[in-house]
Amino acid sequence: MLIDCLYFTDGPRHIMNATLGEMPNPNAEEVNAAIEAYIARWQWPFLKGVLGVELAKAATEYLERISSGDNDEPDLELDMVLEQLKEPFANYVFCKILRDANSQATMTGLVRLKCANEYVAPVKRQVSAWNDMVDMLDDFVQWCGTSDCGIAGIETERDFLTKINSFNL
Repeated sequence: MLIDCLYFTDGPRHIMNATLGEMPNPNAEEVNAAIEAYIARWQWPFLKGVLGVELAKAATEYLERISSGDNDEPDLELDMVLEQLKEPFANYVFCKILRDANSQATMTGLVRLKCANEYVAPVKRQVSAWNDMVDMLDDFVQWCGTSDCGIAGIETERDFLTKINSFNL
């Protein structure tokens, strides 16, 4: 995978009980598993939207080889591109997590999750995370146009470069 739970352990994307390595409480394992599921679910749509289909396929295969330990030779140019995408991808995943954060599907519909904490609408954090991602991807697109980027043909969809507001406009 492009990122792991480390991107959600502190800072503006902090998720309560997200940890890397040691599990300080019983909820940490469940939280990490949920985060990893979001990462796995949204990695392909993100890479496809930011790199284009062909390069996203190559990047996905490369990441799978790295994860399985079958990657003998590193691809330095692809590594450099993927490194540029880690932070924006973490923001993308965070937006998706926030979208689903306070409800759970049941056989009879969606229910609001109960908790000792008081819930607040996640829309402001979601907008902030999305717009930060857009800023980072704007820098990425500009970087792709320089000689520092060794991979040609990167195609970033307009939606990934469009800021939103709390009305999603």
